[in-house]
Amino acid sequence: MDESGEIQGERVRLRHMVRADIDQMARWPRFWEADLQWANLDLTFPGERDAYFERGRSNGTRRRFVVVDERGEIIGTVGLRNLDLQRGEATLGIIIRADRVGKGYGTDAIQTIICYAFDVLDLERVILDVAESNRRARRVYDKLGFVVSGSHLGVGAITYVDMVLDRSVYDQNRRLPSSSATEPECQVPSPRGRGSG
Repeated sequence: MDESGEIQGERVRLRHMVRADIDQMARWPRFWEADLQWANLDLTFPGERDAYFERGRSNGTRRRFVVVDERGEIIGTVGLRNLDLQRGEATLGIIIRADRVGKGYGTDAIQTIICYAFDVLDLERVILDVAESNRRARRVYDKLGFVVSGSHLGVGAITYVDMVLDRSVYDQNRRLPSSSATEPECQVPSPRGRGSG
């Protein structure tokens, strides 16, 4: 996919992040839940915004997108980091702005990036970690076929659950006509002839 490429989900559209997006993200409302403090981006000053953008740019080991809703508003960021095409795996990360959580946008963005991971990047597995107390996110990951693979203690002594989605589960869920884990067909540009992203 080139820098102008977009990935269409059912309700959201993913596109590569540009620097101007960070200025919009700096105005997002904050999360108050203790286990979601990590999602409060510290983007008060232009230098912090520049650094965030440079750290998160798509490159050989990372694909970073903004999540755009039906009205064209940026409502989140989603991506794959620690991308290892040789091993066929990457780590999923997502933030949906606090006032848009619980409306189905996160689920759609995750389904869309998973489709990209397996159908375009040809990965074998997608991994993630989620705060043990974040029941809403865990329900989404469970519904999409992720399974628990372990746990670890994170910053602030918060317990995180490690989860994995293997290609075989993804493929099986796509074949089930009435599965709650079905995913939309990937609507992405052809991977042939695209840049490294």
